[in-house]
Amino acid sequence: MSAKRTSRESLAKSATSQDSDSQKSRTPINLQSASTPPTGQRRSGSQIGSPLLKPGSGMSSAGNRDKAGSAVGKNASPAPAAKAAVKAEIAENIQYLPPGLHTIFISSTTQQSLQLRVDEDLTQESNLKLIGKDVLLDDIQTAGQASSFFEFQQQIQAYPENEIAIIYDYDYFYSQNFLICFDPKLKKFMEMPPVTLPLDEVTETEQYVPPVSKPWISLGSEKEIEEERLVLNRPLKRYKIKVPSRSSQQKPTFKDVDPDDKKKMFINIEPYEDKQFDLKKIELDIAIQAAPEFRENFSQTIWKYPKNQWTQYEPREYSEEEKMKYLADPKLINVVVNSYDLFKQALQQNIIHDPFYLDWTRLGGQLDGLGGPGDSHLKEYQSFTDIHNSKDKIVTCVQWHPTLRGIIAVSLAVRQGFDERSENLSRITTAPSLILIWSFVDPIQPKLFLEAPDDIQCFQFSPSEPHIIAGGCVNGQIVMWDIQQYEERIKNPRGDHRDKDLFIPGFEDETFFQTPHIRFCAVSSIEHSHAEPITDLQWIPDHFQITAQGLPTENLSMSCSQLMTCAFDSQVLIWETRAPRTGVKPSTKKEREVINPLGVPLTFKHLDLSWKPLLRVTLANAESGPDFAPRKFSIREQQGDRDVLNKEEKDLFEKKKDNRDSGQFVNPVDDALSKGQVPSKAKVLQNVDTFFYVGTETKFEDYHAYSLTAWYSSVVDGPVVALKRSPFFKDIVLVAGGWTFSLWREKVHSGALLHTSSMKEKVTDAEWSPTRSGVFFISKQNGSIDIWDVVDRTHAPSLTQSISSSSITYLSIKNISSKQQLLAAADSNGTLHILEVPWALRQPVNQEFQVVTSYFDRETERREFVKKRWDIREEEKREKERLAALKAGIAPAHNPSQEEIDIRMKNEYNEFIQFEYHILREMGLRDENEAPPVQQ
Repeated sequence: MSAKRTSRESLAKSATSQDSDSQKSRTPINLQSASTPPTGQRRSGSQIGSPLLKPGSGMSSAGNRDKAGSAVGKNASPAPAAKAAVKAEIAENIQYLPPGLHTIFISSTTQQSLQLRVDEDLTQESNLKLIGKDVLLDDIQTAGQASSFFEFQQQIQAYPENEIAIIYDYDYFYSQNFLICFDPKLKKFMEMPPVTLPLDEVTETEQYVPPVSKPWISLGSEKEIEEERLVLNRPLKRYKIKVPSRSSQQKPTFKDVDPDDKKKMFINIEPYEDKQFDLKKIELDIAIQAAPEFRENFSQTIWKYPKNQWTQYEPREYSEEEKMKYLADPKLINVVVNSYDLFKQALQQNIIHDPFYLDWTRLGGQLDGLGGPGDSHLKEYQSFTDIHNSKDKIVTCVQWHPTLRGIIAVSLAVRQGFDERSENLSRITTAPSLILIWSFVDPIQPKLFLEAPDDIQCFQFSPSEPHIIAGGCVNGQIVMWDIQQYEERIKNPRGDHRDKDLFIPGFEDETFFQTPHIRFCAVSSIEHSHAEPITDLQWIPDHFQITAQGLPTENLSMSCSQLMTCAFDSQVLIWETRAPRTGVKPSTKKEREVINPLGVPLTFKHLDLSWKPLLRVTLANAESGPDFAPRKFSIREQQGDRDVLNKEEKDLFEKKKDNRDSGQFVNPVDDALSKGQVPSKAKVLQNVDTFFYVGTETKFEDYHAYSLTAWYSSVVDGPVVALKRSPFFKDIVLVAGGWTFSLWREKVHSGALLHTSSMKEKVTDAEWSPTRSGVFFISKQNGSIDIWDVVDRTHAPSLTQSISSSSITYLSIKNISSKQQLLAAADSNGTLHILEVPWALRQPVNQEFQVVTSYFDRETERREFVKKRWDIREEEKREKERLAALKAGIAPAHNPSQEEIDIRMKNEYNEFIQFEYHILREMGLRDENEAPPVQQ
């Protein structure tokens, strides 16, 4: 008999003999019923599948209460051997408690407050009660360390369910009066125990039988192990190597050398992954042991309220008597007879005509052409919104990545007016201003967050170097980012999901699954920046650059390095991003780490907090009144257009040919260009037009890079919100603002080619179609988009479609492929809608370009005719005034003729040309060898 059985019997003998009969039918409580019992311990018949701490599973009341601290007899104490047996039994029972079950002593005050009073709320028969987790935590918070549950505070907080099981130990078998359970499976086992068998039904065959050893049966595994064992089939070779004493006695000297030091010709070779050498093992021969695979999975679904459900898979049928009864019912027979004609008519109609055929879907489905009812609606392709960063914000600007497909960036700003923003200037805001870069692969989480010192109103990727981003802030500063080290993350087609082939368990980079926040690498000087919010920003194309004198010169680096910005402070600024040409020694790696502790790229370190504009153009109002407040501007030159350089080379060739034929001197710079050599000094591009159009709060103006206003006019009935040039016609400008929009042509100042009447909703933005020359999109404040097609009609939009319930703030279109074109529409709720342009709106119709060209030429001729009529009416007015003055006797002494007026104006023009030549020569803007202009 085991020691455990002996200790229990000695404990029973030392107890009082009043309950000796009941003691024979009881054994100490065995909490190992949910797990494997100790070796050599026989399970009683009353314990087979019995619930934990139920009647009949523990020792007698008297005996256990004696163990808990009561005397065996009131006047006598137990023997020392009995005390030792009691302690050993208690320690042994506590040792075999299942995992998740702990003893606890609950005072009478706590029992009263939690309704756990012994022999009242809990008895020997009903010893289990569920207490809410929040009730126990409140008791710990109220009583502190004096609480009975204080030592189990962490287990209570980490318990996955809302109720915890408290068990009353009636016999004090485990040295305390209660047990607390932190195992949900054990709790469920105690709530719904298996059936308990009576003692008399348990046979002696249910005793524990130890396993009997069996002979080994070979299945061939030892042969595989023997084949995989390394066997030496030839003797090993031995080599003896001696080192010359001279080299062994020489002591080596080492020192640290900067890898960036090129004078000592040390090259720092960084390790990299060779993508061309990527071998994968196709077959691997190893010896393994067959074992079941363990896998732990989880999902977002939590079944909080389990309930019984069932599915009926066999139909319930009437019996034969019930069938005969219902079929013979006269009411049923009468209904069938009366419905016979209706059933017959319906069946005949089904044979003649298909009732499921939808005529509406086939109506006009094959019609194509101008204004046809084909597929011409914008379709929702995808949408992007960030629930944390887009809340209570509006999208101010949207830009597609120039080279990567499916990458788009949006800037967010707080939805505040000027007065609210002025009031909140003194408040500290913890949420940074961000630009979100999204990928179509992962529409839930942005790829990158670009942090800015203030809300971004406009930004743009560099056309030549897309990893460079420039943005304009509300406070008037220019911000630059460099995301070159994150390009691989953006290109990753897998998104941010885990892959078992890419990550080893225990060595994952958790930062990879978090969207990085990228700090700006340069910001302009606040003293030399705009004094008002920046409203528009554009990169100057890479084929030319602007000098400090406002002259367009050839860009020899062929990369975008200059920016143009405008703001409400009536200024247009031109910024240079390249470092000054000074002999600055490059910093070492240690110096860069000290200067740049946050790891921000040092691409524009020379500009940070000291960046000043290269050229400043002030838009002064010629009339009396306040200065203009520019919102948008547009330049004639576009990125990727090399026609200007080709024309310059052609003019240079013609000029060189004429000079050689006439025997004149050839400019050395021109001669070097003709020979294909690159001159040290960039030449001035004569064919680049430096005039640019500006849309302000009230007017539409034409400015020069180094002169005052050339022309202005009020063209819309509100602030200009869009100033877009046609991708097919350089001289056609779409101007939108207020409640109207219009189409203008450069150097045609008599009026717009197309001007609409006032709409019901305010216009918010406009965008040209990149594939159809006569199609453009107009967004409105009510969340709808008007699609205009000048080939179809010019008095009304071809289609109006509602996109969002809030105002559309920005439009941007992108050609993804020859079969797909996407339109990005941002709203004032911080959501970006990606719309797919249908085939009818992206595929040009037959001879569309010629039709649109004829329309613009015809409208231009109409405006010229109107201007001539104005001149005729003005001449007639002056003639009437002259005749009236002559009749009154106050006529002028001499009325010059038109020829005299032309000669006088030509002389004045020649004088101005000579004066301008001498001024520019004195300023050093003209070559000393250049001949003076010829008088006309």
